[in-house]
Amino acid sequence: MLTWSHYRFKQTLKFHALKRGCVVHDVTEEYTSKTCSKCGHVHEKLGANKKFKCPHCGHSLPRDWNGAINIFIKSLNDLTSASTSVEAGEDVPQYTVEISTCY
Repeated sequence: MLTWSHYRFKQTLKFHALKRGCVVHDVTEEYTSKTCSKCGHVHEKLGANKKFKCPHCGHSLPRDWNGAINIFIKSLNDLTSASTSVEAGEDVPQYTVEISTCY
C-alpha cells in the first residue's frame, strides 16, 4: 500500500510539473541518510538515530535534513554529469552545499 501511494504521488507530481513546464528528476536514495553531507563519510553504524553526527568530521544535524541535502547534491551531480561531455582525465564538477541551521 505504501509503495502504491508513493507511486501515485510521483505520477501526480510529474503530471502537474509537465503541465507547468517543469521537469521532475528521480534520484535514488540509497545511503543518503548515512552519508555525511559535509565530508562524504558513510556512517555504517547510524542505526535508528534521528540525529546524524559524523564520526569523521563531527558534522551534526537532523538525519532527515542530512538525507535531503544528499538527495539534492546527488541530483545536481546526476544532472551535471548527464549534460556534460567529459574528456578522458577531465574532472566532473562536484557541488558542495554549505548549510547553516538555526533551531
